[in-house]
Amino acid sequence: MGAVSGSDVRVLYVLGIYHSGTTVLSNLVGQRDGFFAAGELRHLWPKLALGGYRCGCGEPLEACPVWTEILRSACGEGADHVAWARQMWQWQREVLRKHHTWAAVPGLLRRRAFSRDSPAGRYAGELTRFYRAIAEVIGCEVIVDSSKEASDAALVLRSTEIDASFAQIVRDPRGLVYSLLRNQADGQPVTTSQWRPAVYAALSWDAGNLAAAAVRRAAGPGRSVLLRYEDFVARPHESVAALSALAGKPARVPQPAGPVAAVTLHPTHTAGGNNNRFRTGEIHLREDTQWRSSLHRLDRAAVTALCLPLAKHYGY
Repeated sequence: MGAVSGSDVRVLYVLGIYHSGTTVLSNLVGQRDGFFAAGELRHLWPKLALGGYRCGCGEPLEACPVWTEILRSACGEGADHVAWARQMWQWQREVLRKHHTWAAVPGLLRRRAFSRDSPAGRYAGELTRFYRAIAEVIGCEVIVDSSKEASDAALVLRSTEIDASFAQIVRDPRGLVYSLLRNQADGQPVTTSQWRPAVYAALSWDAGNLAAAAVRRAAGPGRSVLLRYEDFVARPHESVAALSALAGKPARVPQPAGPVAAVTLHPTHTAGGNNNRFRTGEIHLREDTQWRSSLHRLDRAAVTALCLPLAKHYGY
């Protein structure tokens, strides 16, 4: 299949590192009129190929009526969706990498166009077709793709039929590392040094944010924005308004009568992301500062040393 002709598809692509609030942010933006939170679409292809994955609505992805209709619109009636997903997964790994995806960013940004018959061109064409199918089935104007990876964002930026804007969300690396370590410990406090995963996460923070910043520079200030996690959880409604305007749909976001950080999450049809995508109802966002007292001093020292130049640049 090739790229579908017609008007551009509008996408708001959310960049960031895991445990940075991208899921909640994307869902909040995605529930505004004219928007659709698609979740982490980069992970959709293996989910479809392997099966056994749930949509944000709670239904198995293969049984969700929304994604069933999107797949039918993208691929055609009676198409083998599993075979198509496996082909997309293969192209994605070849062009954008499965691990250390940041390494693919410089080469993608140097390119002005993709050969239609190359793996990059075919993947970009099929991704455009898929975005367009989402827009047609949902009836939305802007698709919120929270895939996070800068490599995928660079390909979207260089795709001529996608009108994309980019939001990079960053978090204090020490808070991010502690959140990751606590998640690996099933939510229990982490009292001993976990320097190996801490160092790896710190290096991932550096590489991922440098790659995301490169995409933002290439997109330009009119199509990209930097948002700190700490500012988002303190002023979520302002953050949603800023991203709505960035995507070309400025609107006044009404402030609730209660605390500023109180937000309401509605059910979603996100195709990927962490378990926060299943949360609904009113929640109160607040900055997770447990790392200040609980991150082991050796891990804290290692993360600080590895991330210091870039962290200072972001105001940490």
